[in-house]
Amino acid sequence: MKIPTRLKNLIICLIAAISATLPATADNSRVSLLTCAPGEQIYELFGHTALRYTDCDRSIDIVFGYGYFSFEQPNFVWRFILGETDYLAGAVSYEAFIEEYRERGTGVTEQILELTPEQKRALRNALFNDCRPQNSTYRYNYFYNNCTTKVRDRIMEQLPDSSSVTFHGTARAATIREAVEQHTASQPWSAFGINLLLGADVDKPATRHTLQFLPAYLMSDFATAQRGDGTPLVSEERELLPNAEKEKTLNHFTPFNCALLLLLLTMIIMLCEVRSGKRVWIYDTLLMLTQGVAGCLLLFMALISQHPAVSENYLIILLNPLPLFLIPFVVICAIKKRETPFMWAEVAMGALFIASAPFVPQVYPAPMFIFAITIIVRSLFNIYRTRICDLNLY
Repeated sequence: MKIPTRLKNLIICLIAAISATLPATADNSRVSLLTCAPGEQIYELFGHTALRYTDCDRSIDIVFGYGYFSFEQPNFVWRFILGETDYLAGAVSYEAFIEEYRERGTGVTEQILELTPEQKRALRNALFNDCRPQNSTYRYNYFYNNCTTKVRDRIMEQLPDSSSVTFHGTARAATIREAVEQHTASQPWSAFGINLLLGADVDKPATRHTLQFLPAYLMSDFATAQRGDGTPLVSEERELLPNAEKEKTLNHFTPFNCALLLLLLTMIIMLCEVRSGKRVWIYDTLLMLTQGVAGCLLLFMALISQHPAVSENYLIILLNPLPLFLIPFVVICAIKKRETPFMWAEVAMGALFIASAPFVPQVYPAPMFIFAITIIVRSLFNIYRTRICDLNLY
């Protein structure tokens, strides 16, 4: 959630002033977990989590969150790529918060927490303290330290028996990748891009605690949470906003279908080359350029980025910078009308990628297998081009 820095500072000053006037006890107050349903934009696909503090006797109704950011921060996009993203804790009035999600057509569910007056007071003070300018910035990590895990941790810190809290909800994913794919199913290209960047770390078995980085999972777990004495953690759950029904359109322009079209296009180009005797070397250049640039991105993320989930990515077997170094030889051989035996390197990468898939600790995106087959077929054709064209198939 984006918030201008000036507005945020104004809100923090207001909250600090309110905090100073509150009494030591909060018997009539209420603290609840707010879970926002996923939206349509890529940054909304996983939903949002916040905490609501209400004291009707004093007309206080504030929503705290840890998902604020500002593009005014220096080099925000570059730092996001490097995994050095700093997010902000902040707060807005409940009216402003709920109006934003009403305009989006996004559902909001409230779970009222069963806390003692002392626990509510301690949680309230912790939230106010997090919103102070000197404390509001934190190093964001999507899977391990995001707006949802920060809220969960703040709640659990106030429970003396937090280690004995049990969750009885059913687990809905075995790994982080499976959980992410469940939330990106409606956006196949976003899902494909995310899957390309995420390495083997997200395919390890994930605990319930780890999967609580997703708002929907945390809400589901809190709905069944019980303390050591058997009392529920949530006293009441209610829908504040219904999730607007959106018309679902069938999208055939998916990464998998595009990969099949690429393979078909490759076959057609090869047939045209056999008939005409000419070589479409520009196509080879574009294919290898795509492969090499994607490989550079994966290598950069693995070596430079601080994102913990991108360091061990076995896709680099197929997507790596080597094809960029082979492009000049493709052009030279095309000009001199020679076969290209160095294409065996491409065949080896594609074959190794497919053959190693059952053994590496990473789940590959399905379109990458079609892409690997395309690379193998095209490379073999270039290696044996003269012999194939001499077959006189037409």
